[in-house]
Amino acid sequence: MDLYLFLSILSAGLCMGGVYAMLAVPFNFQLGQLRVTNFAYGNLLMVAMYTVFICHNNDMPLWGTFAILLPLYFILGWFLRRYIVFTTNENVQILLTMGLAILIENLVQVIWGSFPRSLGGIEEGMMLGEVYVSVTRFKLLCLSLVVLGFGYFFLQRSWYGRCIRALVQQPAMAAVMGINTRSVACVAFAASFCYLAFTGYCLMQLYSVEPHTGHSFLGLCFLIAVLGGIGNLVGTVLSAFLIGIISAFISFYAPGYHDPIIFLFFIAMLLFKPSGLFGEA
Repeated sequence: MDLYLFLSILSAGLCMGGVYAMLAVPFNFQLGQLRVTNFAYGNLLMVAMYTVFICHNNDMPLWGTFAILLPLYFILGWFLRRYIVFTTNENVQILLTMGLAILIENLVQVIWGSFPRSLGGIEEGMMLGEVYVSVTRFKLLCLSLVVLGFGYFFLQRSWYGRCIRALVQQPAMAAVMGINTRSVACVAFAASFCYLAFTGYCLMQLYSVEPHTGHSFLGLCFLIAVLGGIGNLVGTVLSAFLIGIISAFISFYAPGYHDPIIFLFFIAMLLFKPSGLFGEA
């Protein structure tokens, strides 16, 4: 293989890995740390993509899009955690989120139809010597790393982040120490919805959206989360970059077999290390 071609494909994989990390980290945070199995995650992401599309079509500036999207998803996440997740057991929780996913998908199909929508822009690119780099994807990579880095710093260094970690590790002890566990859990879940909304913006720069888009993204979230280890956010980021790189090479050499090869890799990993590459047994 030509070295410059290899580096071009590698750069594409790394850039997509950043977007995949933004996609999977909020999902794994909900699943592994907040103990919420959210089957509506993919369809909520799809609604965020439609919202970005509508704002773009109405010539709304970027700050205006986020001013609508982030508060809306924060309130939605807080409401779901406060009034639905806390009032049900895990089995009912799964059924409720699956029902919500079906409801969202059908409502979107009624409102916008099944025709794919996209922003319609041409992806920018540049040459670094002999290596091709997508400017759009590189910008999204940098943006994703900044947002994920902020979230990591918040969890590790802030007082509220320590409350969240205490709730995740020892809920009973956190309550004894005077932490309002219900309030903290609601805010943490709502914050993960803000990350979900931001991911919708990133994905809309690269993909089209239609009512069934959420299914493929939900499957990818599960794959990356399990590969990185359930609840392991750093492992999720690393596995997202791994999947991004593998996906880029498969897309170049065997695009027709992309999904089968990715899921065969996933199955092989489960056979040899069921806890994930970065998870603990």
